[in-house]
Amino acid sequence: MPTAPLIGSLRALSETFPDLPVHFSTEGLGGSLRRLRSGSAAIALCLLLPGVPDDIAAYPLLRARMHAVVAPGHPLALLGRPATESDLAPYVQLVLSDPVDPDSANYGVAGTRLWRFVDLGRRFDFLLAGFGWCRMPDHLVAPMIAAGELTAIEVHEDPTPPEGLIIYAAHRRDRVLGFAGRWLLDELRRSLVS
Repeated sequence: MPTAPLIGSLRALSETFPDLPVHFSTEGLGGSLRRLRSGSAAIALCLLLPGVPDDIAAYPLLRARMHAVVAPGHPLALLGRPATESDLAPYVQLVLSDPVDPDSANYGVAGTRLWRFVDLGRRFDFLLAGFGWCRMPDHLVAPMIAAGELTAIEVHEDPTPPEGLIIYAAHRRDRVLGFAGRWLLDELRRSLVS
């Protein structure tokens, strides 16, 4: 979730409900859904792959475009054409995994040599160090691509939707949001839905 568009909604929440305690948590894959289901979070901003579960009410907020990227010195950066499965096979793909269920479903895996990370930031460090390739959100890598610090690569028959992955505001269907929660959900939908 890009932070910048979220800041305005959270600032408005803080001004409208100055005494409301807010607990904000950044989770790895699967974490937001687990927190909703356990009751330790009322609202989650998350991807829901492969789809929205029946027990979750989800509201599309925005799309996060993804880019396959490598460090400029990586052999895939010099390919000059869309990378095929056989082009990717010798190289490490840096993959995000669910820290609680590392054997859960994989999305966007195109390589055969996988290094798994539970933290987007740590994976980013390894990407910049040239250990492999991965897909990263546009809002994180576009400035680095423009500056030549990363190189975008095209993957032949890439399953990632070109329009991006949907980021949802979600809550449990059986848990009614309180007044401030409904207000925040409406504010997020008003300010972020594009």
